[in-house]
Amino acid sequence: MRALAVLLVVVYHFWPEQLRGGYVGVDVFFVISGYLITAHLFKEASRTGRIRLGQFWARRIRRLLPLSLLVLAATAVASVLILPSTLWQSTSRQIMASALYVQNWVLAEDAIDYSKADERATAVQHFWSLSVEEQFYLLWPVLLAVVLGIAVLSRRVRTRAEGAAVPRNHTRAIFLWVIGLLGAGSLAFSIYYTAESSAQAYFITPTRIWEFALGALLALILGSSQFSGRWGNLLGWAGLGMILAAAWCFSETTPFPGWTALLPTLGTVLLMACGGKSPWVGAHWWLSLRPATAIGDWSYAIYLWHWPVLIFAPYLLEGTEGWEVKVALIFGVVLLSALSTRFYEAPLRRARVLLPTWRTLVAAAAGMALVVGVAHYSVQIVEAEFTASELSEDHPCYGYRALANPDQCGDPFEGTQGLTPSAAEVAAQPQEPAYPGCQAEAEDEGVPECWLGAEAAQAEGTIAVFGDSHATMWLPALDEIAQDAGKRLLVLTRSSCTPRAATYVQAEDPCGEANLEILDRLAEDPEVETVVIAGSQMTGGFEGPDVEVDLPESEVELSDAGRSILTPIQFWLEAEKQVVVMGEIPRLNLERNETETLPECVALHEEDPAACNDDLQDTRVSERWLTASETVFAEAENYHFVPTEDLLCSEEQGTCYAVLGGAITYNDNSHVSQNFVRSVTAELAQRIEPALQGP
Repeated sequence: MRALAVLLVVVYHFWPEQLRGGYVGVDVFFVISGYLITAHLFKEASRTGRIRLGQFWARRIRRLLPLSLLVLAATAVASVLILPSTLWQSTSRQIMASALYVQNWVLAEDAIDYSKADERATAVQHFWSLSVEEQFYLLWPVLLAVVLGIAVLSRRVRTRAEGAAVPRNHTRAIFLWVIGLLGAGSLAFSIYYTAESSAQAYFITPTRIWEFALGALLALILGSSQFSGRWGNLLGWAGLGMILAAAWCFSETTPFPGWTALLPTLGTVLLMACGGKSPWVGAHWWLSLRPATAIGDWSYAIYLWHWPVLIFAPYLLEGTEGWEVKVALIFGVVLLSALSTRFYEAPLRRARVLLPTWRTLVAAAAGMALVVGVAHYSVQIVEAEFTASELSEDHPCYGYRALANPDQCGDPFEGTQGLTPSAAEVAAQPQEPAYPGCQAEAEDEGVPECWLGAEAAQAEGTIAVFGDSHATMWLPALDEIAQDAGKRLLVLTRSSCTPRAATYVQAEDPCGEANLEILDRLAEDPEVETVVIAGSQMTGGFEGPDVEVDLPESEVELSDAGRSILTPIQFWLEAEKQVVVMGEIPRLNLERNETETLPECVALHEEDPAACNDDLQDTRVSERWLTASETVFAEAENYHFVPTEDLLCSEEQGTCYAVLGGAITYNDNSHVSQNFVRSVTAELAQRIEPALQGP
């Protein structure tokens, strides 16, 4: 059954589009663990009347930690040798969390942190399930030991006998009640929390305890007995069918691990409890064949090794998307797992030097500390050499200034000046916004606001910023421009919220409703003199505007979406505001967006950052209605268009650049890096200045 579980996970990870629910293999593991551990603890409690926690933990440590710590240490070293520098810090952080078996809580925290929602999976992300298991191994015997102790004490009080032991059946009944109630409570919480916060619920331990409890109840009720015969065999096949049905039918959209997890877990219970051993027709006969038991013996190692191999492979091999390469990688993982189990894990598990409990505990603490140290210092040492550069943002040829002054700065595209900041630091900018809290989230109700610029007491007038994250990214420049102009800066931006005057027709739309409120608010506020509008090229989901205005006639043929995006411009022009529209920025390397960000590309091509450039025409990936507004509002007196393509690209060369004057231009593939924005502040100030002088 361990073979079944690990194969589901491996196939899911290598071919996620073909077996979208293969993640249920982890739940099969949880049920098996609950069964095995509880059966062992109950047997000890029945035989001796107590549970020796130290010996139990020592056995678990000798079984699990040697191989897991080896994989973590090898991954720590391989990460700095193979991965781009942009992934070193996140990988190091999760290796340390995995070594301490709290990886699931780290991922749960990241799952509810919007800034980390798109963070790349690390080479040790699969350790989350091992963390859940280790927490179960730590706490489960303590719970049962406490319950057993209370039962023994109460029996002594009732019988007034000093050595009164708890009968086996009484011990079983107590364990059944406690585990049953705990499992029911965990299942109820899992159903509730999966509906409330599915991303976090997937990782945390309380939503998974009931799966271990199912296996535990099976161990207490049946022990090592199984139902066989015709009906028993049919039920065993039915259990296998339930597991495979979940693996085939479930997907990333399935609410999990709430009530839907009952399908694979109850299927596991059925398959463990029922089945025949008759040749060819018995469910247990098939699962007892040598290939299945061999994979089961190596399943722990296969689980540990397969994910790092899958993560590292694209950086080492060509064509890793091909099935032939994937099959070869899987065979390699199986071979590596068999060897590491036979020649590393098994000898250490049986090593006489580790048999005393205290030595096992000391060795475990030393091994965990060693892995944490390797993960931390390997990154620190390599980064110190990797990021060395004498360039600073104040350099007269830094960033955009190199593009604007070729006579003074020479060729700005060669990247010979080094990089400041490093690719890793630039890649971290989405998680470290320049102005935390200044951008509303997509689902926020109302109109959250943020004030920057000059102090209110000294300011004369207000500049408002309206748009999505592509407006927020210009804040380092707009803040300085507002301060120099002696004006307050009112930030009204929202993640994934196109600057438009339209709401969704058949869905809740906090973005659209907030935008309509902002239209009236800014139009009626006499302090707001200038409105800056910026947004992404990528739009959709809405149709015509909810507000009627008379747009100027022009040669531009407007769609409903186009009219919705241009309506706010006309609305505020009619309110006699100065309206600044920033053209959409280029969207670099669209085909690599899901697999590689620009900082990652630069980190992999430090000697030739031009390999990460893109053709200008290829960066125009959608209808650019804000850019089209320059034509539509050409005659409008208070309208000001600010082009942005020329800040990052050469029209003459037809190229958009990954690195300019030692600055990486984007912190992903569509948002200009904070450091590069600061380098264009003086240029943007000149372009926006007419809008700050009044009509």
